[in-house]
Amino acid sequence: MTDTTSRSRADGVRSLDVILSCVVLFVFAVAQPLLDLLGRNAEFFLARAAPQIDILLLALMLTLGVPLLIGLAVAGIRKIHSPTGTVVHGVVLAILGAILALQIVSITPAAGFPAWLEMVLAGATGVLLAVAFYRYEALRSVGRYAAIAPVVILGLFLFGSSVSQLVFASSEVARPSQITVENPAPIVMVIFDEFPVASLMDGDGNIEEDVYPGFARLAEDGTWFRNAVTVQQQTENSLPAILSGTNPPMDKLPTAGDHPFTLFTLLADSYDLHVQEAVTDLCPEYACKNTTRPVGPVAERWRALVDDLRIVSGHLFLPDDMADHLPPVDTTWSNFSGGEGGDEVDITARFQELTYSADRRLPVAQFIQNVGTTGDEPRLFFLHALVPHGPWTYLPSGQTYPSPGAAPGSKSPGWGDDVWLVDQAYQQHLAQVGYVDGVIGDLIARLEEAGLYDDTMIIVLADHGITVRPGVPHRRVATENTVGDIAAIPLFIKRPHQEQGGIDDYRAETIDVLPTIASVLGIELPWMTDGMSLFGNDRPERAESRIEGSEGTIVFGTDGSEARAVAARKIDHFGTGGPFGLAPPGHADLLGRRIEEFDVRSDGDVAATVRDLNAFGVVDLAGPSLPAWISGTIRRSDSRGGDLVLAIAVNGRIAAVTRSSETDDGKTEYGAMIPPDAFVDGENDIDLVLIRGVGDDREFWRVRF
Repeated sequence: MTDTTSRSRADGVRSLDVILSCVVLFVFAVAQPLLDLLGRNAEFFLARAAPQIDILLLALMLTLGVPLLIGLAVAGIRKIHSPTGTVVHGVVLAILGAILALQIVSITPAAGFPAWLEMVLAGATGVLLAVAFYRYEALRSVGRYAAIAPVVILGLFLFGSSVSQLVFASSEVARPSQITVENPAPIVMVIFDEFPVASLMDGDGNIEEDVYPGFARLAEDGTWFRNAVTVQQQTENSLPAILSGTNPPMDKLPTAGDHPFTLFTLLADSYDLHVQEAVTDLCPEYACKNTTRPVGPVAERWRALVDDLRIVSGHLFLPDDMADHLPPVDTTWSNFSGGEGGDEVDITARFQELTYSADRRLPVAQFIQNVGTTGDEPRLFFLHALVPHGPWTYLPSGQTYPSPGAAPGSKSPGWGDDVWLVDQAYQQHLAQVGYVDGVIGDLIARLEEAGLYDDTMIIVLADHGITVRPGVPHRRVATENTVGDIAAIPLFIKRPHQEQGGIDDYRAETIDVLPTIASVLGIELPWMTDGMSLFGNDRPERAESRIEGSEGTIVFGTDGSEARAVAARKIDHFGTGGPFGLAPPGHADLLGRRIEEFDVRSDGDVAATVRDLNAFGVVDLAGPSLPAWISGTIRRSDSRGGDLVLAIAVNGRIAAVTRSSETDDGKTEYGAMIPPDAFVDGENDIDLVLIRGVGDDREFWRVRF
């Protein structure tokens, strides 16, 4: 009797109700939260130079295309064989209901439950919803009235969110009034991303000349504004501030439509513009002929878009315990799976396989090649380079190394409390800063080779910094505790034919860059700016500094002590030899010494594995990659607790000293960065040595692997 009643109820449900239930529930469970998130973060589309048609198609697919296909498919199966179709429909409703329930659970006290329990509660809710659909006509009636939801949600996304400025952006951008350039000169401007000035400094606040000779040369020939700060925490706000000389509202998008008066529009009629923007769209089409950020092929764009949406959806829909294992989406703008992923992510292989736009070195190399060219008009060469921004995958030589996956010590979006692991992450950052220094050296060499260096105005700075310190909840948020890492940035300006360089400790701000360029070129700016020329005789002393960010306005001093404190900590942990001087406390003296100097005993209690050990037998010093990150697991049979200290010897010389750590699943792991100069072409011998004790009481034990 019960089975007959159930079949009767199922047979009495109209196909239209089946289709509408799939559409409405999909829209509320999937499309609405996803489009709401994307609508509040239009930079997601800007970062990949998504054309208007891609945004429109994505919105239509999520609100109409995909749910209609699901609904029609279920209704079709039900038409062919009603019992099977009813089961399939029930499963679809249960899954969509569970997804919706998980989002509701996430804002209730149940969000603290274990992931499995959240999944059970959500699954049960989904099943109850599916049963209720067939049992209650009132619920089906609600679905009919809710059929307007796709249109409403689509309209809110396209017309009521920040994405509307991209979809309906006008190609017409106001031109500044005709300007006169009294002192025309070639301009080379490079904005690096996520680059604290402390990364360049020693404990006294000077550039580490032996480690960063490129920046030292630039400071010698130009002016280093040592106490420069950014006025905005985020790239999408910082770049408009730099290029317009005004501090923009945070609700504006980094587009030419929202920022019509910039360096690009200022020089459009007088200069030949060669502009490479990475994630912004500030150079209008009339000035840059829409070539600054070329749109990739359709298949390539959508493959990357779907991959990123997959990860975003995981963070949005899964319980926190499960989402924690996904690559973070708040440390970069795109290519999330190429960022701080799990242990299996191999950044080196990824960078070799992906397209042009994924390798951040390629646009930099192209830019350097182009700056040596001349034309009939003076030229502006502009580059926003996504380095030393993470993921940190480059050695100072520009070569890559096998990624350790998530940065050591990472508790995305911040850092854990393990000082050693976070220092290893900082080491990776500093190695990539070494690559950036090489970029500056190559840039200077290219201009000198072309005979343009003396004539050219060079501006090098960063949009903002990053915090790499233990216990910081968010690595990119400016607080009173992190302004030395986030706000304090490099700023170097070399004027044409500058006769003497040096350090200027005036509190420069990023909004001063545009007025300074205008002053050097002899341009009267046709709009008001918040900044001033840094070479003006009437610049007022600033009594305080401000940076805008997600925590509001942070006010701090102007003496630069925040950045010097960060630099002093760096030197305390790394010494003055660059990123490869890191060692656990009390063991830095071992670096560079030959292993034969010590009495190394055999140890039967400790064994280890070395990931990709074969890579050390086929090293190509001139190749695209070096095995400069060594890692593995440790097995111990003794009863001693605590972390282990390991020396890594390469070709008989101690190249690194590291410390083990425990993973969440109870494994003992180690990792260490090897200086590139420790390797030789071809086969390299690797030894692991366990160190017990400190100072003169140290004992050395060979580790089996």
